[in-house]
Amino acid sequence: MYIAIVLFILFLIWMCVAITKFWNKGTARRRAGAEAQAARHGGQFVLEWNGPRAQGAADGEFGPLLVELPKKMGKDCARFYERGLVLGGKRVSYDNLKDVVFIPGTGGGITPAQKMRNSSVLWLYRKKGSTIGLRDMSYRFDKQTMEDIQTGLGFRPQA
Repeated sequence: MYIAIVLFILFLIWMCVAITKFWNKGTARRRAGAEAQAARHGGQFVLEWNGPRAQGAADGEFGPLLVELPKKMGKDCARFYERGLVLGGKRVSYDNLKDVVFIPGTGGGITPAQKMRNSSVLWLYRKKGSTIGLRDMSYRFDKQTMEDIQTGLGFRPQA
């Protein structure tokens, strides 16, 4: 009986270590892609954007406006500039990002918790500070735009 419990606990520990190693390997690979992209731009992290540019004024610190994602409710929006992001009162330079992950949602759900769990989200993991999540519940965007932002920042998704 005790041996089974000990084996189960060891199995759980092994699974946690394996999942953590898998996540860190993916993060390191995505980060290497971003570092290589920055090297092409003289060491500066930028958003490489081939799609249509948003209409709006350039930012003094972050350069020209490339993508604008309006909120579903209200007048605020997420603005992706050439060298940084402005989201509400937060200003995040792309060199402050350690990982960017887009998780496409399945949609649907009855309760708010189910809708939140099933929504699409672009996670922006910062080196310092809290993680930023852009969800399709709050912002108007499509899957292709979010994948293009992730790839344009150099954090290419796994094939």
